[in-house]
Amino acid sequence: MNESLAVVDLETTGMSALYGRIIEIGILRIENGTVTKTYSTLVNPDCYIHPTIEQLTGISSRDVAQAPSFASIARDVSKLLAGAVFVAHNARFDYGFLKAEFSRTGREFSPRCLCTMKLSRRLFPQHRHHDLSSLIERHGLSCPDRHRALGDAQAVYEFLRHVERKEDPGRLADAIREVMKEKRLPAQIDRETLAKLPDVPGVYMFFGRQNELLYVGKSKNIRGRVQGHFAGDDRTAKGLEMCRQVHRIETRTTAGELGALLLESRMIKELHPIYNRMSRSTRMVILARKSLTREGYLAVKLEKTDAIESEHASGILAVFKSQRQAEEFLRDAAREHRLCHRFIGLESSRGPCFGYQIHTCDGACVGEEPPLRYNLRVEAAFARRKVRTWPFPGAIMVEERTADGEGGEAFVIDNWCLVGSGRYAEGAESFDRIAVQRFDYDTYKILLRFVSDRAHVRMIRKAPEQLLMHTDTTGL
Repeated sequence: MNESLAVVDLETTGMSALYGRIIEIGILRIENGTVTKTYSTLVNPDCYIHPTIEQLTGISSRDVAQAPSFASIARDVSKLLAGAVFVAHNARFDYGFLKAEFSRTGREFSPRCLCTMKLSRRLFPQHRHHDLSSLIERHGLSCPDRHRALGDAQAVYEFLRHVERKEDPGRLADAIREVMKEKRLPAQIDRETLAKLPDVPGVYMFFGRQNELLYVGKSKNIRGRVQGHFAGDDRTAKGLEMCRQVHRIETRTTAGELGALLLESRMIKELHPIYNRMSRSTRMVILARKSLTREGYLAVKLEKTDAIESEHASGILAVFKSQRQAEEFLRDAAREHRLCHRFIGLESSRGPCFGYQIHTCDGACVGEEPPLRYNLRVEAAFARRKVRTWPFPGAIMVEERTADGEGGEAFVIDNWCLVGSGRYAEGAESFDRIAVQRFDYDTYKILLRFVSDRAHVRMIRKAPEQLLMHTDTTGL
């Protein structure tokens, strides 16, 4: 292969990437058929190494006690793998562990993969066993340090060199294409197009033959995520069909993940891409509003709307995307918290509700339960879905800087509404104020997750007064 390769092998604490951790990593970076970089290190998994793993690899908990964590080497490892085909024996295993480790550090990992186990099966179907030990014995490969990461990576590289020498070039190229599933790449999208995509946060757009917008997505690494689409990460019939229709890709970069999330949400609502689920829904939502009966009990009423008056926002218990979703939630809440069917809007009768008759309501509808006790259960039932109180005394500014530190974006936010945003670079800055503040439920969820993460505290400060604008009404 003339492409850049990263031959990788890992030693781990177990077989599951969900629960296991990496304890050693070995990488060979290959350029034009020559090893240009060699990397090997033990990794502290911050967990116990089972005696079975210690016996297999020779790596003990004592050996890794002073080793670096994966988080501390993630940047170096990412650089070694960047832009290269990921090569491993049983690549699904190594890929899964690396993807999980990168995910823990906030990085995405979606390279094109070449599994040498699958390649061996494709080239040598007459043989039954294709594990690395079998390949070493069958082809006389050199591996002086078996079951250690770098030693096994070198054996995988030896296998690639062996088949390049022994196999017909055309047959080998066909086998590699089949294993890497290159046929998933639409004929109208070439590798060079993918290689030119930025590897920074932002939004990407897929367009079809007639320039119709098929899909809008976001990622911390645009190139990696787009490559993941065509590598088959999305294995649904809908996802595969979308990929076959892509004729053109556009991108818009952002300084960080928050900017990408907000931009993606806005573009989906405004442009209605064919394959985004949200694009098919209207902007109408169902609100669950609360009020008090004459007796002091909390009552719930469902309301379909496309706008919220800011002074009434505090009376909203929950926001739902459909009437069906709202009613299912109310039925579950009534059953779990013993709420009155009449007071939460599931019945319109005047007497005892059906729940009272079958002993699932404690009698609020007939005055047998004190309002305070009942109301506390209503609040508890809606606690997870309730629009949270704005946690700051006023408007805030969130700043995200680019990876190179030379630019960034700023967002002014007040009461969960995006007031404005701007970009700055090399001393220059521009700021776009939003004339009409909008309370958008998807934006609310994005901002809630962001401000609730302690890692983002350093990015938040009080917004400058000159950037603030005030309006009376907010829209969804």
